[in-house]
Amino acid sequence: MTGFRVRRTLLAAAVALAALAPASAALRVCNKTKALINIAVGVNVGVDFSTEGWWTVTPGSCATPIKGPLTARYVYLYATDIDGVDALKGAVSMCVDRGKFKALGVSDCWRRGLLAVNFAEIDTLGSADWTTFLTDVGK
Repeated sequence: MTGFRVRRTLLAAAVALAALAPASAALRVCNKTKALINIAVGVNVGVDFSTEGWWTVTPGSCATPIKGPLTARYVYLYATDIDGVDALKGAVSMCVDRGKFKALGVSDCWRRGLLAVNFAEIDTLGSADWTTFLTDVGK
């Protein structure tokens, strides 16, 4: 019985510690629309910006395009539905490609065979962990 009690006590302690551990930091994008959404993200990497895509987010689910603590106050998000209609209004021009991509820099997109689109600036308030919710227009 003593071995059983020790194992039970250790299991209870492990469960309690796991409950106290902080959730992993990341940027999550949750789709509360009725449409399939494709997203790309942009981040400041010192003297320039880097963009990467695509993550597909089904209605009612979330994607985690940035895993690990956010290091900058602002992140940039571009979201489009499967018909190519922007699902998020933005004003910061950055580069994307039609297929999976990683692009460094935001100038001369077309000269590099990329498309220039307007990303939305997301203010994370300096948090290491942030979730953005995409909603249907007008809701």
